[in-house]
Amino acid sequence: MTLNLAQVRALVTVVDSGGFVEAARQLGCAQPTVTQLVRKLENELGVALLVRSRNGSTVTGAGARFITHARRLLQAEGRALASVTNHSLVIGASGNIGTYLLPPMVRRFQETHGIKTDLVIATNPEIADQVTCGAVDMAVMEWWDGRPGFAAQTWKREPLVVIVAPDHSWAHDKEIPREWLLEAAMIGGESGSGTGQLLQAVYGKDAGRIRVSMNLGSTAAVKEAVKAGLGISLVMLSSVRDEVLAGTLCAVELIGGPIEKELFVISPENTPSTAHSAVFRDQLMEAAT
Repeated sequence: MTLNLAQVRALVTVVDSGGFVEAARQLGCAQPTVTQLVRKLENELGVALLVRSRNGSTVTGAGARFITHARRLLQAEGRALASVTNHSLVIGASGNIGTYLLPPMVRRFQETHGIKTDLVIATNPEIADQVTCGAVDMAVMEWWDGRPGFAAQTWKREPLVVIVAPDHSWAHDKEIPREWLLEAAMIGGESGSGTGQLLQAVYGKDAGRIRVSMNLGSTAAVKEAVKAGLGISLVMLSSVRDEVLAGTLCAVELIGGPIEKELFVISPENTPSTAHSAVFRDQLMEAAT
């Protein structure tokens, strides 16, 4: 079975526009044509994707599951066409990397090469899925799970620091024993960041003693919770430089040296050296050294 992108586009447009009439207008064709395209897609898949009524069309359960992948297919089509015109670059990045590390690099790339560059920021698992399906041209992430067809290069190793509120008992310590983290109330941040696996590697069997008091969705939320005295956290140093300089947070190092997180640049295998993603990757590598 193969999917016809014209049929997929018709379905997505019907769902987004709320009905076949508006979808036909947006697609620039007759309504019966849109109806036929959607019905052919349903016949190919062997399931109903839409429920039609006088009030419009709604997706079925199967349609709701399919539509997410349908959107990604159309995104991948757009990226494929853009690669031929060679006028843009879409970079996917996990939250901390995209927020605190990449913006200056993206600006430099745009100014140097005059290429329109978009930065898509999401969780690590979401970015991994987007680079896999072609929704982004490349990715910079906090971990990589070795999916086939892609090359992963270590970009840099980012030190992690313990952050505490200015009135915390550790605030005036330059460094603390690593064992202290096993007894403290830890605040977790973005899911799928790989920090848990990193702590498992560092602490071994003792990692089970680490007490996570709450899990928040972003480093920004973690910083506010730490400021409020709700606990401590372990974050990338680059994400708290401004707060440490301003004195609203204190960064404490660990005796024996920092725990470091490996950051990766992910690109499709055999990417030509002249591709925009390869040029940006080379810029990242050069900056890291």
